[in-house]
Amino acid sequence: MNKPSESNQSGEQPSRVERPRVDALDAILGVPLKVLDDGFVRLVDYMGADESIVQAARVSYGRGTKKVHEDRGLIRYLMRHWHTTPFEMCDIKLHVRVPMDCWRQWIRHRTACLAAGTEVYFDIPDSIDGRGERLFKLRIEDLWERLQSTDELGCLDDRRDRYFGRERLRELRLRHLDEDSLRIDHTTVVEVYKNGLKPVFAMVLEDGKRIEATRDHRFLFGQGWRTLAEATGLSESGGIATWNRGDHWVYVNGLEIAAGEPYHGAGRPDGQERRGAISSDVPPRIEPTSTHEKRVYAKLVRIAHFEYVGERETYDVEVEGPHHNFIANGVVTHNSVNEYSTRYSIAIDASQRTSEQEWRVQAGGNRQGSEGFFDADQGRALSAREVELQSLARTVYQERLELGVAREQARKDLPLSTYTEAYWKVNLHNLLHFLRLRMDPHAQDEIRDYAKVIGEQIVARWCPITWEAFLDYQFSASSLTRLEQAVVRAWNDGGRDGALRVAESFGWLERGDKGLKVNRERAECEDKLRGLGLPLPWEVCP
Repeated sequence: MNKPSESNQSGEQPSRVERPRVDALDAILGVPLKVLDDGFVRLVDYMGADESIVQAARVSYGRGTKKVHEDRGLIRYLMRHWHTTPFEMCDIKLHVRVPMDCWRQWIRHRTACLAAGTEVYFDIPDSIDGRGERLFKLRIEDLWERLQSTDELGCLDDRRDRYFGRERLRELRLRHLDEDSLRIDHTTVVEVYKNGLKPVFAMVLEDGKRIEATRDHRFLFGQGWRTLAEATGLSESGGIATWNRGDHWVYVNGLEIAAGEPYHGAGRPDGQERRGAISSDVPPRIEPTSTHEKRVYAKLVRIAHFEYVGERETYDVEVEGPHHNFIANGVVTHNSVNEYSTRYSIAIDASQRTSEQEWRVQAGGNRQGSEGFFDADQGRALSAREVELQSLARTVYQERLELGVAREQARKDLPLSTYTEAYWKVNLHNLLHFLRLRMDPHAQDEIRDYAKVIGEQIVARWCPITWEAFLDYQFSASSLTRLEQAVVRAWNDGGRDGALRVAESFGWLERGDKGLKVNRERAECEDKLRGLGLPLPWEVCP
């Protein structure tokens, strides 16, 4: 945990800390940076800069470090040795316009997650009395499984709709918070994502509620939406959770009051009236429709303590807007991405189009990639058919809307090339991980274009020292696996024959009718050896 400065131990009053500003980044704040034919990336806000990384690291190391390390040297050391926490001190918020198929790849990069075992709160149909009498709880991993198609689960039944589970869940009302009134209301699930093993903490409240999440997951605190790390300084040290102890209050479901009674944001120790996450002088009132009607509102409960529970399987839920939150284990929690909703709004009238020179040919040895382009005549034909398809899909969509078809159903045949918009908030550490994967030459070209704009036009301005270190030590760096080291060592010690024996023992040199069979590990090793200017022991292998 990064503790506050100890400069006031002598009795001096701590000086005011100014927010870091980056002139080069402020110059493009709010400016849409063009990507593809009609997409963009826009910087909405940022927190921190290179100096924030240095400040966090020096506080952790203790006094006197500043005399030993210069800023650049310290940042490069942290990057070279894969430190994480100092880079999490910088946050950025982006507004992006991106084709739906590209966005589906993008949002797989999720760090804010809830642990398996978390219970998501639903109300079964026709139970909008807000009393929780027909509450239905579903574990997040079971929710994920129900949203998978039956064939993906290996249990396809011809008599059953392959998306039966998904459609059935749409009939359930997912509990969420109306952030304008603090009333517990309902929304629906869009998608559930399985995000793999991640370090997880348990947040335990004074009323006994407990929820397990990563330190980057956002909850509604009394001061607004914050990650656990932002609000409490939560981190892990030696298997123990550490945080800034004190009064930390989060909203939970809920407080039942009679219609017409004023709501005062109960739970605040100072009795301060609140509306949403913003102070208000006038608490909301509900006009009664019957003398016995009641409503449920969120209330604030104090955090008792945190526990580090280790690595757990994690998930995240995406819900329909406009309020992107849901109730889990009785706590108001946020999904990590806000996307433009075609359930509430008409779909953006734009689709990503491919020029006749840009149609790529499927790679022969890589099912996920491409190699080369179609000739001009074929490209013209493909582009013409693309325009026909997109125009027809849009026309049918508009016809449905004009007939009064529900937007949530009218949209179902829109192509994945349709542009969507989203707000994406991420810390620098996780952003660099995203860029390392999506700027790679093997990444799909479309998402690579977005990653390059974010990296070269935003991050490079924001944290130039960190960006330089990232390029030097991660993105443009190369590491050798244990097997690759063994081949290189054998080459140095025993020459070509020794290297061939080692590679053979790894199964890299299996032969077929046309010579060496394709082997992905060997191919990756070849790329690294060529990059270092070293010969390939098997290049002239008989």
